[in-house]
Amino acid sequence: MKSGRLLTVFLLGLFALAGCDKGTVPPSTNVQRHWVEVPALPIIQEAVFSLAPSFNGQRNPKLMEQVCGLASGELRQEQVNAFLAQQRVDPLQIPTQGSPLSLLVNGDKSSQTTACAAHLATTVLSPVDAADIITTANASGTPVLQIDNARLNQVLPVKIAEARANADVFALIAAELQRRPGLKVSDYRQQAKDMFVRLAPVYLERVKQQLPLASVTYKVSQIDAERFSFNTSTGASYEYAGDGLVLHQNGIVWYGRGKLLGREYPLQVAYFPESVGALLAPEAK
Repeated sequence: MKSGRLLTVFLLGLFALAGCDKGTVPPSTNVQRHWVEVPALPIIQEAVFSLAPSFNGQRNPKLMEQVCGLASGELRQEQVNAFLAQQRVDPLQIPTQGSPLSLLVNGDKSSQTTACAAHLATTVLSPVDAADIITTANASGTPVLQIDNARLNQVLPVKIAEARANADVFALIAAELQRRPGLKVSDYRQQAKDMFVRLAPVYLERVKQQLPLASVTYKVSQIDAERFSFNTSTGASYEYAGDGLVLHQNGIVWYGRGKLLGREYPLQVAYFPESVGALLAPEAK
């Protein structure tokens, strides 16, 4: 009896296949033809850049040091007010809202934390500030620019920590965005922005956790206007060039080139209007 039933099923299957044209795949009603895969990394980067404060249209590391100090509790408001006075800015004249300087006086710890996290996350994605690592020395009465090795040894661990923190937190955001297929790019950008705001305290803590040990050594490969690169004794390779930041860890792309923690996070994005589906798969005549 069993063999008879199997033969019947087999024959029915053959008849079903015979009714289909060879090489023709029945169209799926679930295909979203206006969706395309877009890497998550540039979308997240754009979202975080939109959160980074600017002052008169430019980044200002000195002011952001004060904001970060307030966010972490390492600076008191009185100390920041004294700093502002040294910059010939009256803190009493700064409005609590509506000015880039408001972060320095309004006591809004949440906004200060978000601003600090976005600043650090985008600092590592921006060209290196030569003032951080170059000093002026006199040679026979002539000013000469040279690398400040002491300052360099302070900067390099922070660069590694920020790049790793970016990889960690951005991967967390990217994985969550993947669970929400079919949104527009603008929607993904806004959701990434909202998530980074909520994760800002986590990001700042991650930077501290990812600081290399004091025993780690560094070897600089190149420092100029085109490229900033160095290696660490623990297998990390850091490079910032015209196409952005790339961090390798033991030969694996940890950040950059569309990857986070060694893998890509493509998003299923509603990149075109839904009407393009009819143009891609017109009805048979």
